[in-house]
Amino acid sequence: MSLEKITWEYKGFTLFRDVTKETLDVLPDFQIRDDDIVVASFPKTGTNWLLEMVTKILRAAGKTDSSADDLIGPGPIEVKIPTATQPGYVTLADMPSPRLVVTHLPIELAPKGISKPQNKVKILVPMRNPKDTAVSLYHFGNKIFKLMGLKDDIPWEGFAQKFTNGKVPYGPFEDHVLGWWKMRDDPHFLFLKYEDMKKDLLSAVKTIVAFLEVDLDESTIKGIAEASTFNNMKVDMDNSKVAERRAIARKGIIGDWKNMFTPEQSEAFDAWYEEKFSGTGITFDFE
Repeated sequence: MSLEKITWEYKGFTLFRDVTKETLDVLPDFQIRDDDIVVASFPKTGTNWLLEMVTKILRAAGKTDSSADDLIGPGPIEVKIPTATQPGYVTLADMPSPRLVVTHLPIELAPKGISKPQNKVKILVPMRNPKDTAVSLYHFGNKIFKLMGLKDDIPWEGFAQKFTNGKVPYGPFEDHVLGWWKMRDDPHFLFLKYEDMKKDLLSAVKTIVAFLEVDLDESTIKGIAEASTFNNMKVDMDNSKVAERRAIARKGIIGDWKNMFTPEQSEAFDAWYEEKFSGTGITFDFE
């Protein structure tokens, strides 16, 4: 199985075939509510980890009694996940507030209520170093392809090159990340680095709580941080009733790319990274 058979090109981006033109045509006008909380991300940059934290915060603050499975179950708004009968945005339209809205779309293709927010919507954007992102996307992709009924793994050899060439789902990575990064001074947005969350989870939870403007005491925040460690979260996700969520959590570490990249691949990645991100204000920790 090749990536080319399950992806297509649209306005300069590579997308899964499950993301249809019909969906992309209607999404710009998808209604974003005042109390929506959005996670807009490139895949495998900490999306579901962040969603788990947000769910715990909302539950602790008495804003919802829904489970993470229920809040996150529809999946990204643009995708009909393999176990679903309709795209995420259709399911989401009928859900009660507060909603968690997830998208992996680049800012150019996202609903106007997210790309040009006018109301009180809160948008969180996780970011992760591209080497670990590539490795995580590779492993996750092979799991999801099996849910789609495909038998053969996509080989790692060549995948890293496809990543830097922008030929993986939602690529090019640099265009996706830098597109959202332009919104860093907009108060509707909070940017969070995966590596920072790993190194100081308590600070990250405090930052998210403040951004969401909910009132929680110190002990509750500490409890949420403890429950949101990768190992604790992985247990929850591995036991999810949603098959796609059971495929998400793997290692959750910084620097796992060293187990996959050849020296030549690493060198090529470094050159690409320097070319695309130098001077942008974005820096990543790679270990």
